[in-house]
Amino acid sequence: MRIAIIIVRVLLGGLMLFASISYFFKLGDQPAPTGDMATVMAGFMASKYMFPLVKVIELLAGISLVSGKFMRAFLLILLPISVNIFLLHAVVTKSDLPMATAILLANVFLIYANWNSYKHLFEWK
Repeated sequence: MRIAIIIVRVLLGGLMLFASISYFFKLGDQPAPTGDMATVMAGFMASKYMFPLVKVIELLAGISLVSGKFMRAFLLILLPISVNIFLLHAVVTKSDLPMATAILLANVFLIYANWNSYKHLFEWK
C-alpha cells in the first residue's frame, strides 16, 4: 500500500506541475475550445484572476506532492479544483473524462490514505 501511495502522489504531483508550468510558460499549442466549453473558457478568461489562481495552486500542490512537504494541507486545497475539473469534463464536455476522473480519484485516494490526519476535522465537540 505504501508504494501505491508514493506512486499516486508522485504521478498526481507531476501532472499538476506539468499543467501549471505549461500554462505559465506557454508550452505547446492548446486546441481552441468549441461549443459550451468555449463559453465557459471565455468566462474564466474574462475574470482575469481565475486561471492564474488555479495554476498557482496547482503549481504549489504539485511541488508539495512531489516533495512530500505540506502534502496533507495541499491535498485539501487541491480537492475543490479536482472536483471542478471532473465536473467540467463530465457536464460541459465529455472529452478527457477518464483523465479528469483519474485526477479526482487520485486526490480522494491520497486523502483516504492520510485519513488519520483529517479525522479530527469531523469530530463533534
